[in-house]
Amino acid sequence: MAKRKENRYQRILGWVFEQHYREGDQSVEWIRDELDQGADALGVERVKNLGDLIYSFRYRYELPAVILDAAPEGMQWVIRGAGTAKYRLDLIPAQVRIRPNPALTVTKIPDATPEIIAASALGDEQALLALVRYNRLIDIFLGVASYSLQNHLRTTAKGIGQVEVDEIYVAVDRHGRQFILPVQAKGGTDEIGITQTEQDIAACSEKWPTMVCRPISVQFGEDGRIAVFELVVQDDQVRVRREAHYKLVPARDISAADLESYGLDAGADAP
Repeated sequence: MAKRKENRYQRILGWVFEQHYREGDQSVEWIRDELDQGADALGVERVKNLGDLIYSFRYRYELPAVILDAAPEGMQWVIRGAGTAKYRLDLIPAQVRIRPNPALTVTKIPDATPEIIAASALGDEQALLALVRYNRLIDIFLGVASYSLQNHLRTTAKGIGQVEVDEIYVAVDRHGRQFILPVQAKGGTDEIGITQTEQDIAACSEKWPTMVCRPISVQFGEDGRIAVFELVVQDDQVRVRREAHYKLVPARDISAADLESYGLDAGADAP
């Protein structure tokens, strides 16, 4: 079988990996500048936005063949931050792919999005975050009073380096418990990965140590639905603690039958 041709990002990261990896290694550390060195050594154009290269391998692209081939059966490599401009490829148990469950019911929510926002939305992650914010989907999903604290937070975390969180919410429940909610938005074919979830937890635990951290992910799903996940890292795996699907519709499109079914769902959750 012919070997699949790799793109520029894959060739560069594969070159960096080969400079450090020795058979049996569980971790491979490298620095950002080596990506430029790899491009020069391979005779290809340097990557202008090195952050995009890292992001792409975390959520979009398959890792280079030389890295995939170095993973034993049942294991996979992930890219983690290891300090300022430093990264580390770690071997961890193969991750379960987290995608919206097509078997879940969809809850219709009266669309409270201002018309000017709806008309201007481009369908990307920032538009998705706006829909979640204006329609109070975090409140509805978790049963708390939540407030958007900061959008597109760039900060650092010890042992990781730079961390970027799509949006941060603070929340309080009926018992007075306070929560910090890092929200990651995924659009298109991007998938939920362990590294961003770990980074979100690390940054929030460091910056808001007295608040309970509950990582959230939101995604566009089929038929215009919005899938919302509460995540947890367990045994080196990202797991779904809960998942719900919502569809924003005009109030007139929510029927009596819909409302009756939601009442049944609420009854099933009651103690």
